[in-house]
Formats: sequence, structure tokens, C-alpha cells
Amino acid sequence: MSSSSKKQLTILFVPLDTLGHIHASIGIAELLKQRGHRIVFGVATGWRGKISPYGFEEFLYGEEAKPSQIYIDFIKASADELRKSSYGQLAIFEHSVQRNLTNNVKYNDPFLRDLIKQIKPNIIIVDHYICQPAIVTAGVPWVWLMSSNPLGLNEENCPPRGSGYAADSDRQQWDEFRREFKRISDQNWEEVNQWIIEQGAPPLTKQMWPFFQNASPYLNLYLCPEELDYTELRPYPPKWIRCDALVRTSDICEFQIPEKLANKPGKLVFMSMGSFGSADLSLMTRLVNILAKSPHRFIISKGPLGDEYSLSNNMWGDKIVPQVEILPLVDLVITHGGNNTVTEIFYFGKPLIILPLFGDQFDNAQRIQEKGFGIRLGTYSCSKKELLDAIEKLLADKQLEEKLKIISKKMRENDNRAKVADLIESLT
Repeated sequence: MSSSSKKQLTILFVPLDTLGHIHASIGIAELLKQRGHRIVFGVATGWRGKISPYGFEEFLYGEEAKPSQIYIDFIKASADELRKSSYGQLAIFEHSVQRNLTNNVKYNDPFLRDLIKQIKPNIIIVDHYICQPAIVTAGVPWVWLMSSNPLGLNEENCPPRGSGYAADSDRQQWDEFRREFKRISDQNWEEVNQWIIEQGAPPLTKQMWPFFQNASPYLNLYLCPEELDYTELRPYPPKWIRCDALVRTSDICEFQIPEKLANKPGKLVFMSMGSFGSADLSLMTRLVNILAKSPHRFIISKGPLGDEYSLSNNMWGDKIVPQVEILPLVDLVITHGGNNTVTEIFYFGKPLIILPLFGDQFDNAQRIQEKGFGIRLGTYSCSKKELLDAIEKLLADKQLEEKLKIISKKMRENDNRAKVADLIESLT
């Protein structure tokens, strides 16, 4: 049956309220729209006007709050915690994140119940770590899109999710991390479970621990290039389908290298520390001061506080830059290691330096390093020499450059978004 003769579906996307999760949802939503389906996004009010240019409908909820201010406030509250190790972040930072996510889910649930009644979706696609009762009790097929590192889906023989521990590291260290995570999470999990039951949803089973969610009985998707998956340590997670990347192909246009950099010598490097990292003024200032000593050229995603610091003559940047337009043009990427960004970098075949901040960024950084695709450095502790030497080492690695080109070509040719779209359509 041709796509034009298929029934038009109304598909509701409910992504977590951060740029990476929203972009991953857009990556699959744009293909479904091309197939003739009605695409609706339920997003916080601060995203007004950010979704509609793709031809999707926006349904907004909550108070008017700019995402950029949320990121700035987050960094102000968490700056000291982010300077701790992954283990050190558990007691305060991870606990706080769990509570905030839980509060957001509880706040959003009445809105989502009303939205579902209003638009009557045929399918719901949710990207979250905590069960949303309005979705699982809606009586329509729902898909769990997990656009983060796949550790945790099946942790047998794998390092703990969020630890950033190496695959061959001390198993006692793994156990210690898991015990501490359990200590700070158990009460939160029990409270969430009780609330979910009160909303009429099935109780949590802990089969998906450390997530506060059960797998969907319909379809579960996770976002990870094949070369970074953990299949040498464990089998594919049961009931899950892997996506190599969900790149927003409609965003790929011709970005012109700014005149300030176009005629300068040196390789071209892109630096993006993500929504949260770029809101850390002291971190961004430190990094650009180091990169000013490099003979190479840099495009900088400056973030919400970009007006408060200056770039040197070998740099150009703006508060927000078109990442998927820039990536094809550069020779190297310096990043925080957000999962969607990592998959986009692989899609375009670039080596990377990862400076992780929290959560699965630690896992992505470690995985990139142990698989030989880049270098992990301490975000707040790396020296000027370490960062500049890492840049030179990766730019000089011609074997890695060719290897990544092959991976990129394969990912483009074997783009499994079409398969994912077929699976989604088959749910009705």
C-alpha cells in the first residue's frame, strides 16, 4: 500500500522539556508528516513558535517561561554539584533531578488528559524517564522513545547508567554506585508508584529500573548508533528497537562559514556544551580562553549568556547556531555529550571531544573513548594543555577520519527512520 493511500493518523508527541529530546522527536515526526500524518506536539509554553515552523501543531501548557532562563537558573542552583564525580552527584543532584521530573509529570498530567480528549490521537510518542499516567491510561497505542544512552535498558554485565564507568572497570565500584543510586531513589520510586496507581495506571514493576516507567506493550525505541551500542556486553534489550539517529534532515541547509573565519588558516572546530553547559558562564569563558590559544578556527554555540563574554579572533559564534547545518562542515566537535548531539555527530562522521556534565553524558563520554572515536576530558578539571593536545591528536588521526566517514555513509544509506515509521504506523 502506498503512503498516499494509508489512513491519516493523528500522532501526539510528548517530549521531555529540553532541546535534545525535542529535536529527537522532531527527527521522527518530520518523516511521519511527510507520510501524510497529522503531527501534534504537547510542549511547555516556552517553546511557543519553535515547533510550528516544521509544520507541526503546538499545544502549549504551563506558565510562560523561556527555556533559556530555565537553563540559567538550573546552572545557578547546580553549579557546585556539577563539579563532582558521577558518584558524588547522586546524593543531592540526582535526587533533586528525580524530584523535579516527578513534579513536572504530576503538573503536566491534567493538561495531557485534556489534550488527549481534545485531539483524539491514534498514537502517542513519549520521551521521558517517568511514567505519565495520562498517556498509559489513554486507551491508545503509545511508544516510548528514549533519546538517551541505552545503559539501563538491560544492565546485565554493563556499567551502571549515569556512572560513566568503563566496561572493563572494577565491578565492586559498579555495585557501590548501584547501592547509592538505590538509596537515594527508592523513596522517590515508591512515591511515584503510589501516585501512578492513584491515577488509574498500572503499577511500576521495576523491570525497567533505574527508570520510573514500564516498557510500552506496543513499541519501544532507543537512540544509539550501532557502533556505540553495548551488544558486546549484553544482547539487544528485549522489546526495544534501536535507531541509529533521528537527524532533522529538513534543517540541513547550506550554512555559510562566516567571513571572519572563512579565509583564516587552520581546521574548523565546532563547540557546543548543550542547553545547560552553555548557561555556565564561568565554564564557557574558561573554554573559549583556552581555545583562543589554538591555531585552529572555532564556531561556538554561545548559549543564553553569550552577550556576557567575548570570542577571540579565531572564533565566531552566536547564542543559538544551526547545529545540523554546521556539523557537515567541521573537522572536529567539542561537546557535552548529550545523546542526540552524539548521534548527530556520528551521522556526519566527525571525531569528538566530550566534556560531560551529568547523567548519561558521562556514559556517552566513556563509550566514545573506549570505542576509539574521541577523547573524554574532565569538564572542569582538564588543563589547557590537555584540551589543546586532544584537539591536535584527533585532527591528525587520518585512520579515525576514514573510519568515521564509512560509519557516516552507512548511517545515511541505512537510515532506519523509515523502518521506525513503518512500525509506528502498524500500531493502528
